[in-house]
Amino acid sequence: MSNAQETLEESTTETVETEEGAIDIRLAVTPEDVHAAAHLFENPLHPHAVRRFLGDSSHHCILAWDGERPVGMVVVIEMTYPDRGTEMFLYDMRVEDDHQGTGIGNAMLDRLEALAVDTLCETVWVVTGTGERNEGARATFLSRGATEDRERVRYSWSIDPAGRA
Repeated sequence: MSNAQETLEESTTETVETEEGAIDIRLAVTPEDVHAAAHLFENPLHPHAVRRFLGDSSHHCILAWDGERPVGMVVVIEMTYPDRGTEMFLYDMRVEDDHQGTGIGNAMLDRLEALAVDTLCETVWVVTGTGERNEGARATFLSRGATEDRERVRYSWSIDPAGRA
């Protein structure tokens, strides 16, 4: 690791005490950081996408490290709207099963909120499922003062790179 990377890592690392012990919370700054957390993502990582993600100053990945292993991650994207200013969209959040309920999620959200202040974002928003596996996440968001919007429905579709027939 270069001296510049060490300095950046030190300046972006916060050590928090959780029920499991000391956990380091820091922004991913290198592809190696993201690849170390590959087990936390739903799908295999695309090296080109990792480089593009890290190269975009409006994209952020916050990792919770237990020693040399990431045990939690939050992926956020800054979005600017002409009529709402800049908001932070929490795209994904995960904590390893054996570390859930220890405060790691809240520690990562504390770092996210500090980042939002630094980047002049006024709002954080997330879309999450309502099933059992998301009960913990929903409770965490509600405990931070979030309001649940049950009037919206999320739609998504895939784009065929060959074009539409």
